[in-house]
Amino acid sequence: MTFQIKHTKHSSFGRNFLKILTIFLLILIFVLVFNFSISARSLALDFFTVFLKGGDYFYKNIGQVSKVFSSKDKLIEENKDLRDKVEKDYLDLIDYESIKYENQKLRETLKIKPAENFIVASIIARSPQIPMDSLFLDKGISDGVKEGDLVLIGERVLIGKIVETSKNKSIASLTSFADLVSYGFVDRTEESLEIKGTGGGSMGMKVPIDFDIIVGDKIMLSGVFTYLAAVVGIVEEDQSSGFKNILMSLPVSISKINMVFIEPRINE
Repeated sequence: MTFQIKHTKHSSFGRNFLKILTIFLLILIFVLVFNFSISARSLALDFFTVFLKGGDYFYKNIGQVSKVFSSKDKLIEENKDLRDKVEKDYLDLIDYESIKYENQKLRETLKIKPAENFIVASIIARSPQIPMDSLFLDKGISDGVKEGDLVLIGERVLIGKIVETSKNKSIASLTSFADLVSYGFVDRTEESLEIKGTGGGSMGMKVPIDFDIIVGDKIMLSGVFTYLAAVVGIVEEDQSSGFKNILMSLPVSISKINMVFIEPRINE
């Protein structure tokens, strides 16, 4: 009799055990790798976050750095331009004062003035420092100035006369001084007329409506010579009264002059 031994159950058990062990090891390896991967990734992220933040900050502020340098260059350029302008203005002022001084000396020493006997005077003060239509001059009795002397701008342009003197100073009233009456004539027609100061560099008069006078006419006054005293600016006709109202002004703007010529009056 022959017996056959079967190992089927034992062989099946061994294979099953091996499969289970393999699966367990695979699971264990996966868990270990996964855990390591998370830790490594977190560490890497933490490590690179510092650089990322630094790069972001640098990127955001690099534009500001260029702006700072740009603003600095602009300020340097503006400062240079301002220094150049200040220097130019200063040189221009020096040139102006030099020319002004030279002009005055030429008038005084080279006789670039109306006549040899005219006295050159500088204006010390004018309105509003002193009463309107008055000039405070730096020449007086010791310089030969007397009350009644004529005050000119140029050789034949009359603006007023000396009304008060002291040793080294004098005061002149302009032809436009309020209520000051002067007698002259129209240069174009030689018609005589009376003019009256109204203040502020202006004069006025009233003439018959048929009196020949127009805007722009020159009003002359007589003295040692004939002088230009005013220029007609407005002519208004009043038909109801039968008169013309005339408004005139001094030949020059007093605010723009710094020097006058004093003509001594000849005693008659």
